[in-house]
Amino acid sequence: MDTWFDNTHPSLRHCFHPVAEVSALNGPGPFEIELFGQSHVLFRSRGAWTVLPNRCPHRLAPLTTGRLESVGSAGDGAATIRCGYHGWCFDAAGRCVEIPASGDGTIPPTAHLTPAAVVEEAYGLLWVCVDEPVTPLPTVVEWGDPSYGVARLPVQEWSAGAAQITDNFLDVAHFPFMHLGTIGDPDDRVVGDYTVSRQDWVFRAVHQHKAALIDGSGRIVDRTMEFECTAPHHLRLRLDYGEHGATVLLFFHQPVAVDRTRLYIMDLSTSRAGGMGDPRQAIDFQLTVGAEDRVILEQFPHKGLPLTAGVETHIKADRITVELRRVLGDLAQAAASG
Repeated sequence: MDTWFDNTHPSLRHCFHPVAEVSALNGPGPFEIELFGQSHVLFRSRGAWTVLPNRCPHRLAPLTTGRLESVGSAGDGAATIRCGYHGWCFDAAGRCVEIPASGDGTIPPTAHLTPAAVVEEAYGLLWVCVDEPVTPLPTVVEWGDPSYGVARLPVQEWSAGAAQITDNFLDVAHFPFMHLGTIGDPDDRVVGDYTVSRQDWVFRAVHQHKAALIDGSGRIVDRTMEFECTAPHHLRLRLDYGEHGATVLLFFHQPVAVDRTRLYIMDLSTSRAGGMGDPRQAIDFQLTVGAEDRVILEQFPHKGLPLTAGVETHIKADRITVELRRVLGDLAQAAASG
C-alpha cells in the first residue's frame, strides 16, 4: 500500500504551523482555526494566546459559539471560554472549571481539554504546534535586517496539499514550462549540477541558472537560488541577481484540510530597503507567478506526496525534491516513535 504525506498526516501535530496574521486578530477571540481537517478555538488570556480543541466534551458543541469571560482581579486579563450550549467553562489550560447544571461543583475527569503544546509569534504570524514539537520554527536570517523591505502578499487558500505546494516551490525544472509569462527562460531547460545538504530538520540547496528579473521587465539575467526548507514544509528562498539586488521569498503553509492549504507569503527585497519603492508591484508580480503554479497544482488528483519508492520516477535534477520526501519520511518515523 502506498504511503502518502498529506495535510492530515499525524506527524504534522508535532510541527509548527502558521494559523493567522497577528495583525488580523482583532480582540482576544474566540477565533476558529483549522489544522489537519480539525477545528480549534483560539483565544487570549493573561496576554498569551491559547489553542484548544473546538469541541466541548459534553455534547461536542463548538466552543466558538460561546463567549470569553474575564476572571480574577480587574485588569489581570485572565479569561475563560464558556460553551454557548450548556455553559461549561474552560480556562486557558483546558481545565473545565465549571459545569452549571451539576450544582455541586462535580467535574468528571473527562471534562477537560488538552491545549496546544506551543503557541508563538514570529514573522508577524501566530504559530501553533499541537503536540510536543519534533521540528523547529523556521529561521529567517534576513528578518529584521534594514537592508530588506518586507511586502506581505494577501493570504491565499489553494486546493492543494502543503507538502505538494512546497514540492513545487522547490522544483528547479519547471520554470521554462510553467512560468513562461513571468520568470521562465524558454532556453533554460537543462538543470545544471547542484548540491543538497541537510542538518537535522533543515535542508538546503544552491542552484545557478538564468531567469527573468522579477521586476516584470522580462530581462533574462544570471540568478543564484538558495533554498532552505524547514520540515515539514516551510521555505526560505533567496534569489540573488548580482548587481540587480536580492529578494528573499518566504513560503509558510497552514495545512487546513486534506484538500486545502493556506499560504502566507512574504517578499523581502533590497530594492525596498528603508521603505523605498512601492511594494504593490512586487505583490502583484508574485501573485501572478503563484497563479501559474496554482492552475496546475489544483488539478492534481492526489493532494499529497508519495513516500513509497517507485510510485514516482525521479531524475538527477530532482535531488532537492527527493530530499523533501526523505525528510518527510524521517518525520513520519520520528513522530510515530516519539
